[in-house]
Amino acid sequence: MKEAELIDAIEKLNLQNINLLNSKEYKIGEEICKMKILLKQFKIITILKKFINKKKRKKINNYIDHEETQNNFTYKKQNIENPKIVIYTCITGGYDKLISPLLKFDNIDYIAFTDNKNEDNKEWKIKDIPEDIKKINDNILNNRYIKFHPYELFGQDYDFSIYVDGNIKIISNLKDMIYAINEKTGLAMHRHYLRDDICNEIETCRILKKGNYEKLKEQVDNYKKEGFPNDFGMLECGVIVSNLKNKKGNEILNSWWKEFQKSESKRDQIALPYIIWKQGYEIKDVGCIGLNAHKNPKIMLKLHNT
Repeated sequence: MKEAELIDAIEKLNLQNINLLNSKEYKIGEEICKMKILLKQFKIITILKKFINKKKRKKINNYIDHEETQNNFTYKKQNIENPKIVIYTCITGGYDKLISPLLKFDNIDYIAFTDNKNEDNKEWKIKDIPEDIKKINDNILNNRYIKFHPYELFGQDYDFSIYVDGNIKIISNLKDMIYAINEKTGLAMHRHYLRDDICNEIETCRILKKGNYEKLKEQVDNYKKEGFPNDFGMLECGVIVSNLKNKKGNEILNSWWKEFQKSESKRDQIALPYIIWKQGYEIKDVGCIGLNAHKNPKIMLKLHNT
């Protein structure tokens, strides 16, 4: 079997698995099995928490801007001769366990930054968090600095970088994602699969108790005072594809870092649309690597450890 055929077969199997795990029938069956185990163990508090979470999910439905989209996305191949590509991730504070890629490809390097001295993974080249970044002395900020500064970390040795969150398992060859980059911004990401408006996103964060809601509200109110529009669009930030030679992309990422740090809200998805707008771009000026990260056959999203 040729490499292209193998990759295609693996991606189709992964997509079937994703669709199965997201099916109504599977989710109902999974909940029933979990409830049976909890009842046997007499974990009443855990059961109550599950009912509370269901109520939260119903509340979130009030803040959905569009129906969940399928991925159904392919990349137009371009003539990029022998691109040097690095895929990288960063795990701090034990938030995730490093996940080995299902497949590795010889023309791509895989680098993982971590503060876990005991991390041992043959599939990734393990690197310590650089000392000057450690001085920030905050696990989330350390992670985001590395996430937002691929040019600083890799610009001398590579043409393109692909950042993946620590909870993402790489299933296939991500090289094709570089073809999705829009040279206006030098970047490509997934579109947000449910929301277009950061106002609805922060209300979802409030319900799920993600980030600092007071800071999020203050952040969005300030953006609105500047004229930031409703329904500007949103991006998923778990995978970021960058052309490291594109100065505009480097500028956007660096501005994103500064705005994220300044906001103190701990949610990077909120600052990015504002930065894109502030620099005179639209969401469509960021290349699209998929309409739904959760249903992209090239990757698999897992739950965070904490």
